[in-house]
Amino acid sequence: MMAGAEKFVEADNAEAIITRIEHKSRKIESLLKQNKPVEALKTALEGSSHMIRDERCKSANWIVVHRALMAIKDVEGMFSSLDPEYYDILMK
Repeated sequence: MMAGAEKFVEADNAEAIITRIEHKSRKIESLLKQNKPVEALKTALEGSSHMIRDERCKSANWIVVHRALMAIKDVEGMFSSLDPEYYDILMK
């Protein structure tokens, strides 16, 4: 393998990734019920990988992030309360 080559998550790891996303989804729903949408978004973005190739994983991850995003009513407030590290993840 070449130095600096990106490691992509392949389909053989997909089931483990889907399980983690399902767990994350439950945590996000709990945060949303507590009226903590920014915390839900942070949770959705944590551990998100743009290196995932499996379409089921990409789709499941996007659904979780989208759910958290749609609960945020004050977008400016969200950006001011997010750490800059989340901006990159959110944009990917």
